Amino acid sequence: IAIGMAPFLMNACACLVVLLINRSMQRYGGDDALTAYGIVNSVVFFFLMIVMGLNQGMQPIAGYNWGAHKNDRVWQVLRYTMVAGTIVTTLGFLIGMVCPKLPAMAFTKDEHIISMAAHGFRICVLIFPLVGGQIVVSHFFQSIGHAGKSIFLSLSRQLIFLIPGMLILPNFFGLDGVWYSLPFADTMSCIIAATMLWWQVRRIRSKEETRV
Repeated sequence: IAIGMAPFLMNACACLVVLLINRSMQRYGGDDALTAYGIVNSVVFFFLMIVMGLNQGMQPIAGYNWGAHKNDRVWQVLRYTMVAGTIVTTLGFLIGMVCPKLPAMAFTKDEHIISMAAHGFRICVLIFPLVGGQIVVSHFFQSIGHAGKSIFLSLSRQLIFLIPGMLILPNFFGLDGVWYSLPFADTMSCIIAATMLWWQVRRIRSKEETRV
């Protein structure tokens, strides 16, 4: 139950966050902004689902070798998955920076909505290259049995940073504030994930040196 709680809470919070974002988009930008967010969310989710698939492949390998005390293999599969996840999200970042209108054009022919979606997509993927690694780290803690850390990382982006950012930033930047709350939350959660991973790796390697 503890290990499965992380993805459960992450999905539950994602539903709550989408509800709140939809209401904020409707409030500050109307139906067109709501439609644009639906397009952007679908495109972003496409890249995130690929990273989720990589995580599902990593978890049994990391978990098995962690239990067998083969830490070199654990770090190896973690590195491979983080590199693969980063490549996937970097591709999303490049599309958002170079041709943000292209994905939106697959959903609608309305130029106004395409323009809004392109603007929002470009903001959402500002730090997307780092997001892949953050997601991998969260699932990595789950795979080695550190459910508490995984749950915290799963909730930090959505509850601790995204919701407050979404409530505060629109008061200063309007509709753009809703969009900017997404990369803001991603930035903060990436910093936390990197810090926790560095601390965990340092702690484990310190124990290994002590045994030697």
